[in-house]
Amino acid sequence: SQHGAARYATALVAWSDLVLQWGNCQEVCERGSVVVDPWLAYALATQRRLQAHTPLPFLTLPGTHNSGICLADGYGIDQDVLDRMVKLILPDSSVRIANQQFTITDQLRMGIRHIELDTHWHNNDLCICHAGGVHLKALNKLIEDLGKIFHHTIHWDTETLGCFSPHERTLRQALGEIYDFLHAPGNEADVVLLFLDDQPDLLTWGKVPYLLQTIKDVLGTSVFTPSDKQAFGSGWPSPHELLARGKRAIIASARDYGEAMAPLIFHRPSVWSEWHPREINPFPVCSLNGEMWTEEGNITRAIGSSIVFGPFYNGPKIKGLFNSTNLPQFTGCNVNLICNDQLTPSDVRLLVWSWGEGEPSQDGGCVAMRADGRWETRNCQDQLPHACARMDETGGPRGGRWLSGSVGAWDHPSPCPDGFTFSVPVDGFQNNVLRAATSDHPSVWLKEGFDAGR
Repeated sequence: SQHGAARYATALVAWSDLVLQWGNCQEVCERGSVVVDPWLAYALATQRRLQAHTPLPFLTLPGTHNSGICLADGYGIDQDVLDRMVKLILPDSSVRIANQQFTITDQLRMGIRHIELDTHWHNNDLCICHAGGVHLKALNKLIEDLGKIFHHTIHWDTETLGCFSPHERTLRQALGEIYDFLHAPGNEADVVLLFLDDQPDLLTWGKVPYLLQTIKDVLGTSVFTPSDKQAFGSGWPSPHELLARGKRAIIASARDYGEAMAPLIFHRPSVWSEWHPREINPFPVCSLNGEMWTEEGNITRAIGSSIVFGPFYNGPKIKGLFNSTNLPQFTGCNVNLICNDQLTPSDVRLLVWSWGEGEPSQDGGCVAMRADGRWETRNCQDQLPHACARMDETGGPRGGRWLSGSVGAWDHPSPCPDGFTFSVPVDGFQNNVLRAATSDHPSVWLKEGFDAGR
């Protein structure tokens, strides 16, 4: 009603005044302004290129958790005020609302290829807001009964708690950022995996057709659909196979809307399983919370959370956080989707398993693995053993079989024994397997080219 809208606006003005009285000021980054180190961009591009023919279950797609809930777009802009208010009563408590500092555009520019969009019906549209997870049946029933009394469906319940700003960005805007990135010069070979952390009421309120139409309006026919997947049976395509079909995105939903979603969207459990970074047993065991995940080719998503709501919720304690120790361990075990909170370019550097800092450094040089597992360029006539791999049709043991072959120049005519091929690792796990298999040698040649003019 008009009176309800007026009261809502008055409440927002009062809250804004409170924020100003507390002297709140947040410095945020303009969309597209993040500075990405050319070395980092090149190293991540190398890793994506090497995985171009890798099926999704063995693909590494760096991700973020609650990607759209970012300070740069105004989410959590008042978290410092709330934090100070809570500390007046509970000095040991805190408040952190925004999951990310940078916009989706800048996350993509930093190398992220798995985006999570918290999608809810609010302000008569599909909006990005941090809601869901609250199920107050009594209040939901009251809202439903009020709707029946007044013969009007109220599109709000406790699943929407957290969507309260009239300025939240829409799903259409978020998808538009992704579309613009994919179609920018230089990104023609990129694909993304999108996750809609949405609410079950989209089906109850009849909004799933609107969801599908929004996706079609923005992404067109570039979405890989459940119907498209039928050609791959129980398997999944590689980026190369997606691009060959004109597909740039795969979309999964947290909710199962049945046939209503079938034209465009997968149900998340049919695509990947979810974990939290509370415990990792690194290479060569590669288990998470005591369970193996890299051996079977199952798609795995690991999520950290920085969100804290005073004494009521503590994400770092409940779900855990990624840090400078465990991020390289997750990468070294080739966990498919490593979804960090508060992502920075420094965090992304920890996802590099290939080139050493400052490499490639020699124009006209050849690529070798160092003793620390990182790659460098060397004189092609150096006398080094060659990295030799054997993969059977099913991929063999996870990471393949690797050994050190003939010692000689990079272009040795017979670099490997029968049954093995001069090769290069395509993921962090394979890189670790090769380093372990050739640990008696400080360096080994890799069958890898590079762009000296990067």
